[in-house]
Amino acid sequence: MPNNAALQAEIDERRAKLIKLRRVRTPYDSPEILELGYSSEASGRKDFYRATRARRKATEAEVDDYRAEQSQIISDLLDVYLPLALGHDDTEPDQKAAKLCLEMLERDSKINGWEAAFKAELSGPGGGPVPVRSATLDELRNLIRTAGDPDQEDDLPGTEDTDEDEDDDGDNA
Repeated sequence: MPNNAALQAEIDERRAKLIKLRRVRTPYDSPEILELGYSSEASGRKDFYRATRARRKATEAEVDDYRAEQSQIISDLLDVYLPLALGHDDTEPDQKAAKLCLEMLERDSKINGWEAAFKAELSGPGGGPVPVRSATLDELRNLIRTAGDPDQEDDLPGTEDTDEDEDDDGDNA
């Protein structure tokens, strides 16, 4: 059941006070927090998490609005400058417009987080650093074979497949 505006304002005010007290590490069972109307430490803690979750959602909504506004501005600018950059209407491509368009596309990609999809990170056991040690040439060849680089595998001396797997295609070099 949705809260009416007056009740919601009261809840927001109580939660704002709660967050302010928690920022200075006031314990949930302190009189200051209980005086806000919480019946127990658990109810104060529960409402604190509700308040932070609500603030996070509100912040995410604001960020989404910002992204949408910025993307629209970039789109509008691209509508103007992209034809100049590409040299439409029998004109030579404008190098300055092309550079500006690339900068706008990069900015749009950063604003919307599209670059993150192209980044990858290799990590070792437990998400830690990749252990590095010296290796013999045979160990390196085995690693390359295990990694499955099909374009390089047959070209390296000593990397012939000597296993007789069931899925072997029968093409032994």
